[in-house]
Amino acid sequence: MKLELTKKIIGTVSLLAVLALAIFLGIFYPTTRYIKKTSDDAYALRVHLEQKYQQSLKNRITRKKLEEIKTSYVSFIPHLFKIEDDLKYINYLDKLASTHKLTQDSTPNFGNIVNNQVVVSLNISGAYKNILEYMADLESADYFINIKYARLTPLFEPNGEVSNLANLSLTLELYVSS
Repeated sequence: MKLELTKKIIGTVSLLAVLALAIFLGIFYPTTRYIKKTSDDAYALRVHLEQKYQQSLKNRITRKKLEEIKTSYVSFIPHLFKIEDDLKYINYLDKLASTHKLTQDSTPNFGNIVNNQVVVSLNISGAYKNILEYMADLESADYFINIKYARLTPLFEPNGEVSNLANLSLTLELYVSS
């Protein structure tokens, strides 16, 4: 009788163990996997929302800066080159060269506007000091000028000595208002 009771107890315990394993595999394990997946999804969503929030902050700052730029842009408009003022600019360069007693050869390319810029090439000859003064006046002009290329070379006397004269090759970019 003890053997039968032991077998019944072992059978009952085994049945309960199998039932507990089935409950664990059928309920707890899928539930924990689902909770883990939900937790991972919630974390990914939180990271995504934080990124969107940071992006919205950046956009707000950018909009404020854009408004500041728009208001300050108005003060820059007079300093931008206008295509219809091409003759005025050429006259300005010629007057600047004659003021400094320099000879100037210019080749503007006003018909070719790239990235709101026009390229002007200049070859200037004269006294070294006058060329430096010309450069200073050119940089203080009322236009936004970007010097793309500058080459200053001395001119030599027939006997091979360096003279007081120099040659300046310049390539300028003028910012054009559209």
